[in-house]
Amino acid sequence: MTHAVETEAVSAAACCTVCGGVGERLGRFSDTFYRVTDYAVDLYRCRGCRSDFVWPLPTQSEINGFYPSGYWREQSGRPSLMTRAQQAYIDFMLKADLMAWIKRLALPQGARLIDLGCSRGDWAALIAAAGYRVEGLEGDPRAVAYARETFGLEVQQGMVDDWAPPPAGYDAVCLFHLLEHVRDPRALMGTIHRALVPGGRVLLRVPNRHSWQGRLFGRHWKGLELPRHLTLFEPQALQQMLRDAGFSVTHASTWSLRDGPPAASSSLFRQGEPTWRLINERAGGLPIVLYLVLTWFLAPWEALAACFGQGAMTTLVAVKQDG
Repeated sequence: MTHAVETEAVSAAACCTVCGGVGERLGRFSDTFYRVTDYAVDLYRCRGCRSDFVWPLPTQSEINGFYPSGYWREQSGRPSLMTRAQQAYIDFMLKADLMAWIKRLALPQGARLIDLGCSRGDWAALIAAAGYRVEGLEGDPRAVAYARETFGLEVQQGMVDDWAPPPAGYDAVCLFHLLEHVRDPRALMGTIHRALVPGGRVLLRVPNRHSWQGRLFGRHWKGLELPRHLTLFEPQALQQMLRDAGFSVTHASTWSLRDGPPAASSSLFRQGEPTWRLINERAGGLPIVLYLVLTWFLAPWEALAACFGQGAMTTLVAVKQDG
């Protein structure tokens, strides 16, 4: 009886990072994908918005230990033939998927844009080449150094939770695969709203735990990626969070050529994922080739899921509302 009361007390204290509601504990999870940390977290599902979230939240110093060397695919020295081939593939996917979303923003040439959590800068470099004034913000010094040295980008090193931009300083803010990593996504959206000019755009992408993939693979789904992902948004709850922050959602999709099919192939064959192999210092190109073949084989199934709104990623465009 005492244990039941204690369990309920802990559950009641678990405050949803999306809507502030109360969560029900789903279980204890650890890093089952990259296996670079022994840190385990308790995952809860909000009784209200149905989003999943980690509680209690790890400290920032603990979070820093979740990202091993190679997570950002930063490399030094002369790139190998396989590395150059992978870079060409990355560029192709960025142009086919993410740059198509940049066009949906309908920004004028020379618009000022910041990519939050810009990683090593591959996408920001393409945006800059398209004629926009681009900045980046990234917390990991290895990724920042790569972005500056390789692409010559203006990238600030700092944590997004500490970001204090000037008011109305940007025409657009992008955050691809960032919001799930931050400790307080609602506060961040408020900061972004203040940072945008009237009518400014926000473009974001997060994993969709409620997708067919998320349900099929469960705790072994790549998109789960605990403990690095602190919040797993229910798609409608994510849109409501943006509306509460003063945005109007104009585009929403669960289809992602770059991220959807690879999430499935990583869940089935993680040893072939390039980042996994880099982190674990595995040589050889054949597993990567097989991984890519599997990814393209799974693409039509992921496209079908997205047709029903059940794709593995949620991508949104929202516009800042005045008043």
